[in-house]
Amino acid sequence: MSTESKFLPPVNDDVVWDAIIVGGGMVGAAAAIGLARNGFEVLLLERKAPHWSADEPLGVRVSALTRASENILRNLGAWEAICQQRCHAFRAMRVWDEFTTAEVTFNAADVGETDLGHVIENDLIQYALWQEFDACESLTVLLDQEITALKLPADGLSNSSLTLADGRKLNARMIVAADGGRSLVRQLAQIGLSTQDYDQCAVVGTVKTELSHQDCCWQRYTKDGPFAFLAMQDNYSSIAWYLPKEKCDWALSLDDQQFAAEVGKASDYRLGQVVEVGGRGAFPLVRQHANHYVKRGLALIGDAAHTIHPQAGQGVNLGLLDAAALVETLSRAKSEGRNFTSLSVLRQYERWRRGDNAIVQRSMEWFAWLYQDNPLKNGFRQTMLPLAERLKPGKNWLMEQALNGREALPEMARKYSL
Repeated sequence: MSTESKFLPPVNDDVVWDAIIVGGGMVGAAAAIGLARNGFEVLLLERKAPHWSADEPLGVRVSALTRASENILRNLGAWEAICQQRCHAFRAMRVWDEFTTAEVTFNAADVGETDLGHVIENDLIQYALWQEFDACESLTVLLDQEITALKLPADGLSNSSLTLADGRKLNARMIVAADGGRSLVRQLAQIGLSTQDYDQCAVVGTVKTELSHQDCCWQRYTKDGPFAFLAMQDNYSSIAWYLPKEKCDWALSLDDQQFAAEVGKASDYRLGQVVEVGGRGAFPLVRQHANHYVKRGLALIGDAAHTIHPQAGQGVNLGLLDAAALVETLSRAKSEGRNFTSLSVLRQYERWRRGDNAIVQRSMEWFAWLYQDNPLKNGFRQTMLPLAERLKPGKNWLMEQALNGREALPEMARKYSL
């Protein structure tokens, strides 16, 4: 982002924004662009502007984007810039476990598609979205600010407001919380959570393997949890290695040679030896779901509303659908002359997204449960997965769901509008 006027530290306290979005990550940035392009005066709050460079090593945090997410990013203008940099399409996915000989392969060609999705660095997605800010005349960015208080219309005010650490007060018709799983805005709004700690961590990083990944994502279930290779360019793969919490520090403490050997073992050497190890990191696995997505003058999107088990890379995809659904809901209400901050309008967004997100959360947990080491479950997989491999209609339906999402997708996610 190059336009200095986009960053406006001396914000006028008297201004009432249509929307203040707290959090400029992938989901918050998408919502900001969508609202600004639909005529909303938007203020985006973020700690710092994103940085990404093709000269730097591959980032350790990536997402496997679906076709619906691709359409959203196309409509927001960011997709072409992403694809000109580091963006890798995967055309197949293979799933197996260490307890049985059963395997399932999903192939894009079976549903008439060229790919099943794209593996892209999170930093690149965010950076590409921020490059679109310059074209949004009604979008302003405020960096490096800390929020200390939140007031909503339910407190007797006509507008919502945020108080900053320096004492300034920002006023808006509504607040959008896109500030992640530990959302301060959600806490200040006193919206509770249902949570489940999986007692696991995800070790993530980048490796290069001896054998080609064949534009395929590989996922193996082990006694510790899933292990996955996500295909990237030049025969690199992003890994997601799920371990009990007590093994997390051990995995991070290994030197590169030891780490490469352990990754080889965890992956059953399907791609041969690991010949190069890049950066790595880890994060705890916790499912969260906000008890409510909205209050009058407030909406939660992305991880502020929900986090899921990341084994299928659905977190960002769900967040982008939240952003697109909120933009569509508010824009429709505004065009019809209705109060877009009212509970009746905001609950349309909540009904649209909350149930779908809950289904995906439970589906991810069901897959993790199914692949646990248990004689009955092992026998079930050994018997049923070969049958599922031969019954293409069932597999094809699953691929269609994963690619394009469920019913009632937001307009931005259904198609690319030139």
